[in-house]
Amino acid sequence: MSLPLYTYISLDNNKYPVVQDTYSMKWTRAFSSQLAGNIIRLNFIDRGPGIRVYDMSLYLETWASTSLPYKAGITASWDTQLQALEASFKWVAKVLQFQDPFGRNPDGGVFFTNYSLSVHKGATQEKSILIAQIEVTEATQVVA
Repeated sequence: MSLPLYTYISLDNNKYPVVQDTYSMKWTRAFSSQLAGNIIRLNFIDRGPGIRVYDMSLYLETWASTSLPYKAGITASWDTQLQALEASFKWVAKVLQFQDPFGRNPDGGVFFTNYSLSVHKGATQEKSILIAQIEVTEATQVVA
């Protein structure tokens, strides 16, 4: 089986291009070890399949109609993309739809857990380019 590789993610039903070499997925269970005297103590908590945390940087730019992001369906202007991303982040304890660059969807969706924004070094007065660093965490439980 081979997975597709997209240059974008989908979050809360909006597509965003991923900055090259920034996507990472960390899938962890609780684990720790301690060295006490001559005895090694290991602690391990099995949280079932673990919790996946996804980190990446996103390009927010008004894409030319000939560009790959535009052809992939990212046709909104940079400011509309920014508004959609920030509207998603404003939700508290809301499970969001997410698809990673491999086309995989976490079963229970994700929570939008971290967000930061910066201006790309290639931005000019005529062309706005923003970089949004985001983190989403797999939703294994619904928070009420």
